[in-house]
Amino acid sequence: MLTIFASSVNYKRALNILFFIIVLVTLTACSPHPGAGKWKADKANELNVSIINVLFEGTADFYTEGKDESIRRCFWSAIAPQTMSMQCVYSDNTDKKAAYQFVVTDKGHATLSQDEQVIGLFTLQKPEKEASFF
Repeated sequence: MLTIFASSVNYKRALNILFFIIVLVTLTACSPHPGAGKWKADKANELNVSIINVLFEGTADFYTEGKDESIRRCFWSAIAPQTMSMQCVYSDNTDKKAAYQFVVTDKGHATLSQDEQVIGLFTLQKPEKEASFF
């Protein structure tokens, strides 16, 4: 009788551990990359990129001052905890491609590089407050 009780306790413990692991993996997989967000250039750069909008689902757009349409459309993937690789096409000519790295350096700051050459420094913009009805 004692053996049956001990094995059921181990079974319950194993189920609890399995549940904990599943929850941990699920929550970890859903956390956004620190590069996700709207980034504003600290100063002018050679690409004339003023805004980089990095979306959680793996896309990004580069914008230049005064234009509503993006100048680059990108797919990104995380290659390190603070680094993403961006594979982009020119918006006006999708046959032209370019690859960039976007590295979050400190909280709220990042660098955009191409072929190990820094293109520009960017600062994360705080989300605009949405209107509230309450």
